[in-house]
Amino acid sequence: MKLAEALLLRRDFESKLSALKQEIQANSLIQEGDSLDTEIEELIQDYEKINKEFSELVVKINKRNASSYLQNGQKLIIEALEERESLRRIHSLLSNTIESTNDYRRLGRNEIRMIRTIDTKELSKKMNDVSKKLRELDGQIQQTNWLVEL
Repeated sequence: MKLAEALLLRRDFESKLSALKQEIQANSLIQEGDSLDTEIEELIQDYEKINKEFSELVVKINKRNASSYLQNGQKLIIEALEERESLRRIHSLLSNTIESTNDYRRLGRNEIRMIRTIDTKELSKKMNDVSKKLRELDGQIQQTNWLVEL
């Protein structure tokens, strides 16, 4: 199984766990006189089984990420994943900062006028540079995921 396939399976497990959790919680109280289609204990057993498979898969994925390099051989997948998260955090900061400059709070002529303390053009350029790095790194990670065996 390729690493990318394992990641898809992990996402599927996450969805199943979430659905089972919701079903268990929704059926924890029923109207007097009603009966359950599926016993709660059976749902909990299903949840525990899928959770165990999920955990085992996550450990395998993490081990592979910690021991495999990107196709360019420059860094481990796990390093690239953290770099991607770092770029996402920076991008979010820049985007939110630029967005906050659009909030003008001047209601009348006598009120205090708010002015920008940042160069939004320069910040937008920096955000675009971060976006480009993020896209390139994500492409390398995705390519590697389809080439590396779990």
